[in-house]
Amino acid sequence: MKAMQASLGFDEGEAGCVQIHHDRGRCLLSDPCQLSQLCSACFWASMEVEEKRQVRGTLAICSPHPTLLARHLSHQVPVTVPVLVSLLTASPRAPLAVHGGREGMHIWGMLDAAPDKLLRLRITGNGTMQASQSCNVLALYQKGVVATPEAADVKSLGHLMARTLDKKHFLEIQSDIPTRIIRMVTTMIHHGHGGALAVVDPYDQSWFDSVRFAYTFGDASLESVSGQEGRHGIDVCMSLNNYGALWSGDANKGVARASSKAVDTNHLQQLDDSLLYRVGELSLVDGAVVIDMNLKLYGFGAKLELGKSNFPIMALNAVTGVLREGITLDQVGGMRHQSAACFVNSNRLADVFVVSQDGRLSLFCWSDKLKCVAIVHDLEHFIWEFQPERIYVS
Repeated sequence: MKAMQASLGFDEGEAGCVQIHHDRGRCLLSDPCQLSQLCSACFWASMEVEEKRQVRGTLAICSPHPTLLARHLSHQVPVTVPVLVSLLTASPRAPLAVHGGREGMHIWGMLDAAPDKLLRLRITGNGTMQASQSCNVLALYQKGVVATPEAADVKSLGHLMARTLDKKHFLEIQSDIPTRIIRMVTTMIHHGHGGALAVVDPYDQSWFDSVRFAYTFGDASLESVSGQEGRHGIDVCMSLNNYGALWSGDANKGVARASSKAVDTNHLQQLDDSLLYRVGELSLVDGAVVIDMNLKLYGFGAKLELGKSNFPIMALNAVTGVLREGITLDQVGGMRHQSAACFVNSNRLADVFVVSQDGRLSLFCWSDKLKCVAIVHDLEHFIWEFQPERIYVS
């Protein structure tokens, strides 16, 4: 609660003074008693099952405002466990809007779009809740323990990995490539099937010996599926001051083809996003999706061959930064996780993202610093804000 209040600049003297606020969203945030009640209701809701599905979803603490794109309920409903279970089941993606104050805590609608600065309380698992703001994780309640993340967003997570695991190349590619990979992985989280995304080195082809593809793409299709040429065209288009060059042919052919459909960057960005989501959806087929750091797509339904099973493994908790060493292969997880560990041990320039069916995300990589395979757990808590939407470009 302190982390949530501190995120909006409340001091100790203001906490609890709900009567001085006219904004009921701010009233709720300033009242530790109501915040505690809200967290408790979310906890018990997270333990429930509705229509054979575990309850997941988000609450945004705010009051109605013209800047919020929301669907207002005709009558506000009190925050109770049964109400949360019902409404979160009905609205697993759009956050429920909740506020408090003297009138009590009520859910007044569902948000379809809202500023990033809103504080969100998300149910991410049984007995697991996360408080976030502007894609920054403020606190995580898990297994009865409240943790303040050492890495609070994607960028600081990269620094945590680089410092702890000596993953220098992770920072070397920090541009828009990690964000695009994140969008693929987030698609894998939300489609509910789980999957694996192997990211290989574009200049070292030795990994081919460790992979058996069910489906591969020919050279002519690689560019259109991975979007490499189109993405270059998008980058060029976004850097132009006017669109005359697109029609005159001064830009590359990829830009010209994209421009024949539209002359605005919004359309091109939708095309880019659509390509990334479609790559993520390839993981619906059993087996790994394989790309390289340049986002070249090799194939999917790939079986990562198991190599030797006796090698050092350690785990890094992405929330707390705690390292756990001496892990054996059978403690890593199921076959998908074990295959990822073996693949990385044999191909140390590769990284493998593995998503469980329950939405947990782990990264398997080689740590030059620790001289072992490293597994970074709890990554899903950092990228949930990257909500994939189905985008279809005609």
